[in-house]
Amino acid sequence: MNPYLSVLANELKNRARIYVHIYQELSKELGREKAAALLKRALYARGREKGEQLAAKIREPNLHELALAFVEGKTELDAFGHEVVQELPDCVLLRLNSCPLVEAWKEAGLSAEERRTLCDIAYQVDFGKFEAAGYKLAFRCRIADGCQSCDLRVTMGEKQL
Repeated sequence: MNPYLSVLANELKNRARIYVHIYQELSKELGREKAAALLKRALYARGREKGEQLAAKIREPNLHELALAFVEGKTELDAFGHEVVQELPDCVLLRLNSCPLVEAWKEAGLSAEERRTLCDIAYQVDFGKFEAAGYKLAFRCRIADGCQSCDLRVTMGEKQL
């Protein structure tokens, strides 16, 4: 493994563990539902920031350009294993072949339900990113749910202000 990729994967795992601690502490204060809702809003907001950068790069929503951007620069430093599975006229199917976040949650001894909950929180950054850039995102399956990969279906959406 590329030593830089190992460092990146470890930093992503560290972020995953931070999510656990923040969620646990907020849950003590607010309850699980409110804690999850708060974290989802925060991560969605961060995703929107990333989506604005993506929109500036692509300019007008374009599924082919989105697919190219999804894998661009990810040859040697890709801890998630980004892949374009299929490009169709009305959607692109994208894949993440690994997830350091889920790996960290497993290593921390979290149950399958806890991993799904944290994924529900963490993947809000993806929804924020794609929606802010003018796309609609749907996950067909996720590693946190026991799938071998996270498969994303992206269609044209409305650019949200």
